[in-house]
Amino acid sequence: SRMAYISRTIEPAITAFIAAREPHKNVLLVEGARQVGKTSLVEHALAASGKGIFAANLERDTRLRSLIDGCGDFREFEQVVADRLRFSPGPDRALFLDESQESLRLGGFVRFMKEEWRDATVILSGSTLGRLFRDDVRYPVGRVQQLRVAPFAFSEFLVAVGQEQLAAFVRSDDAAVTPARHARLIELFDRFLETGGLPAAVIAQAAGQDHREILGQIAADYERDFIRIFGERDSAIVAACFRSVTHFVGSPSKNTSVIPNPGTTVNARINEVFARLQSWHMVLRSDQRGPAPESAHAYLPKRYLFDTGLLRWHRELGVPAINVIGTATPAARGPLGGILENQVAIELTRLGLPLCGWKKTPSGGEIDFLMPRGGRIVPVECKAGRSIDRRSLRGIADYLDAYDQPAGVIVSFAPLTTFEVESKPGRGSRRVTLLPATLLERLYRVAEPT
Repeated sequence: SRMAYISRTIEPAITAFIAAREPHKNVLLVEGARQVGKTSLVEHALAASGKGIFAANLERDTRLRSLIDGCGDFREFEQVVADRLRFSPGPDRALFLDESQESLRLGGFVRFMKEEWRDATVILSGSTLGRLFRDDVRYPVGRVQQLRVAPFAFSEFLVAVGQEQLAAFVRSDDAAVTPARHARLIELFDRFLETGGLPAAVIAQAAGQDHREILGQIAADYERDFIRIFGERDSAIVAACFRSVTHFVGSPSKNTSVIPNPGTTVNARINEVFARLQSWHMVLRSDQRGPAPESAHAYLPKRYLFDTGLLRWHRELGVPAINVIGTATPAARGPLGGILENQVAIELTRLGLPLCGWKKTPSGGEIDFLMPRGGRIVPVECKAGRSIDRRSLRGIADYLDAYDQPAGVIVSFAPLTTFEVESKPGRGSRRVTLLPATLLERLYRVAEPT
């Protein structure tokens, strides 16, 4: 059954690539974890382009895959795609190979697709494209363009649940948020944090079906993938790595929270699993810095999951769900801070920004994210409160003062406002924007230095 297609904010970038008519254009690599909607996105953009589409899925078409893997050189590869897919390069033709990392040899032909084919539009997509360029294949620098697809952002979720007007508002710069609209957005954002942004889960939720069942299926699919790729031996470590990220999100990521007292070999395997999960965009890693350069080594990184719905599914298998509106006690709201932080990490990654946090001392005073913006660094903090008082600004104000930066952002469930904070005598005032989590897609814009 084909799912309804929800338009994506990243689509114009693919459309522009397909439409470009320069000779010898790069090959487009569309990456992202499984189930984020890469295939639908590319198919939709190709269909709208009016070009002839020559497509195959190398996971399903095992015959084509083995023929490609039997090719000795690029000439043979050209013959295989001509014979099997009837593809020959031309300005009005597009070749689309999905799950292309399944082929062992394809990565070695990528550079020639650009160099040898004067007029061709080639798109390769897959969930683990790092595997396309295996050990013996050099990455084709300067010959590929990369596009990374993330799960739905909140505005895309709103479109999927039939709230187009609110989606347009979230994407706009309109700062006039009435209390009623703020409350409605928080209510919908609560649903978004629970469902996450994987299209199948969102569409099930919009249709009144059980999205948790869909998330369970997706999680099981991932486990099968891991067994296939890592082998039985490491799949238990993979599952434990996932568990550790979901249960300790927002806290430093320790290997001992994956497997208690790991020996040297197990420790090395945990590190290797994390490195691969990161290269496949499933786990996001944020390094922590401190005032002294050497402290970067002293602090453990933090890790986040690529989809908050999946994070919640793993996390709430045995505990009652928490939510923005109903969960009032501070102890129960604690985990909500980690969930919010996870969503902010996803948003920064969607912008293509590196993840990095900051600690004043090993025991306290931390900033969740440092966002590079126009030659400055904007500190970003996450707070799960529905109201924020001046006392909560102290940490961010300290950072702005220490590094003489003009602006910071606190992401919370409180309404949109701006505070001026005092700084040391002789320095200008500094601005802290309270950005509601519902308007996270505006994060980069609100942090603009004035």
